[in-house]
Amino acid sequence: MIESLTLRWMLILVLGGTAAWFLIRGVRPGSGGAAPGAAERISHVAHALMAAAMATMFWPMG
Repeated sequence: MIESLTLRWMLILVLGGTAAWFLIRGVRPGSGGAAPGAAERISHVAHALMAAAMATMFWPMG
């Protein structure tokens, strides 16, 4: 757990933005090129879930 509230929020925003970017990449069709395959989409969604899980680790439990 990180004690600094400012640092905690900065990391939450970075990981939240990363999760959003990967989630968008995983659910929308490709832009200007070939549509990504199923394996690539699954990878993007898995990365979004991982970033969201990492963001929850910055807060104290209970």
